[in-house]
Amino acid sequence: MSYPLFDKDEHWHKPEQAFLTDDHRTILRFAVEALMSGKGAVLVTLVEIRGGAARPLGAQMVVREDGRYCGFVSGGCVEAAAAFEALEMMGSGRDREIRYGEGSPWFDIVLPCGGGITLTLHKLRSAQPLLAVLNRLEQRKPAGLRY
Repeated sequence: MSYPLFDKDEHWHKPEQAFLTDDHRTILRFAVEALMSGKGAVLVTLVEIRGGAARPLGAQMVVREDGRYCGFVSGGCVEAAAAFEALEMMGSGRDREIRYGEGSPWFDIVLPCGGGITLTLHKLRSAQPLLAVLNRLEQRKPAGLRY
């Protein structure tokens, strides 16, 4: 049985920051590159804020199966933990919701702002919806993803 944090040769995939950006086009291109090369990717989206938070609702990051991630959903305090969760769920393919800070089941992850956030993790299955969104954004038209 293969554990999703290991590759075929049993090499550990540690979450590693590729680059931080809040530009949705850059984040989506990062995912498209992975998907077009046959690699898995997970889209992480900030969907709830309890109290204060460093990032607005809708902030996103993408985690590739090699552990590299792009974008950020907090002030830098949960990205590695969220990437780890994304790598774990990649094998199952089941979307997941996780909470950090206030209301979280993990007492050891406290957000500096004192609030809490909820993230959804969605395994991306095709580059086509992302390419359609990127095309609309390039035309300066509204775009969105639904899953």
